[in-house]
Amino acid sequence: MKPYNKVTSHEVAALAGVSRSAVSRTFTPGASVSVKTREKVENAARKLGYRPNALARSLIVRSTRMIGLVMAEWQNPFYTRMLRQFSERFQAEGYQLLLLTSASDAGVDDAVRRLLQYQVDGLLIVSAKPSEAMAEECERAGTPVVLINRHSPVIRASSVTCDNAQIGRDIFAMLQSAGYRRVALVLGDPGVLTGIERNAAINEAAAAGKDIRVVAEISGCLGYEAGRQAVIDMWKAAERPDAIVCSSDPTALGILDGARLDLKLAVPEELAVVGLGDIPQSSWGAYRLTTVHLPVDEMINLAVEDLLAHLEDPQLEPRPMTARARLVHRDSVRVRPEA
Repeated sequence: MKPYNKVTSHEVAALAGVSRSAVSRTFTPGASVSVKTREKVENAARKLGYRPNALARSLIVRSTRMIGLVMAEWQNPFYTRMLRQFSERFQAEGYQLLLLTSASDAGVDDAVRRLLQYQVDGLLIVSAKPSEAMAEECERAGTPVVLINRHSPVIRASSVTCDNAQIGRDIFAMLQSAGYRRVALVLGDPGVLTGIERNAAINEAAAAGKDIRVVAEISGCLGYEAGRQAVIDMWKAAERPDAIVCSSDPTALGILDGARLDLKLAVPEELAVVGLGDIPQSSWGAYRLTTVHLPVDEMINLAVEDLLAHLEDPQLEPRPMTARARLVHRDSVRVRPEA
């Protein structure tokens, strides 16, 4: 028996006593073929060790049944969970996911260009965005794009984001009612809209009142080790914060350990810490981190349904979609001022 990759549909057709088109229909989902013909073809294929070439078929039907996924952040477990759920959802719809990673916005265009070379049917881009020129290339290729955790007024692509400004207002109100007065804002990637809009809302609320001030804003601090060092550096400043708001849970967990283990601070009495993402570790007993729960399931559903709708009807206009996040109060922020 020849290796399966050397067996052709011609040989299967000859052994089964049918036409080559009958072989093609047998291995094409939804195609019309009689029960008798299907049995002949499948028996011949098993005997010869034949497997249909999905890529070759895609050239004929002009659909690869592949979805390209570009992810820019891997330090945060939030995104690994998102990857798994996207993969499961699209497999259930008969699509395969083709993953490429990018360390920065600058690398997104290269990743998108490579995915277009594989003739993917659609693109998902998580926590990053292509350039305007690259987005136009996708549009010319007829490849719909959905951005997750980003949106852009100059790119024709659907987007799924949270109401980041409302998240900022909710955090501010919680800290204000608990009696905190000096807030530090910690950003990871300075280009991620989630942190930008959230911090802008906190700054706006602080400017409108007199009881809370933003005493520090740090950018480019991402991950556990960076967070642990950041709180140590903050304690060298003339004015120390009594609350730190982070753009990711791993960063916040590093700040918690730096505060409690390195600086011997009492949390939440001397310092409050707020994260973003609600990763599983945030609820562990050693941390009990107050954080923002991002609606992963809702965001994935919106992105998948929108992309499938555009594959069904390419004339649909891209649209912005918003999912509602919620604040999860745990032990890293006190409930009320101390007496």
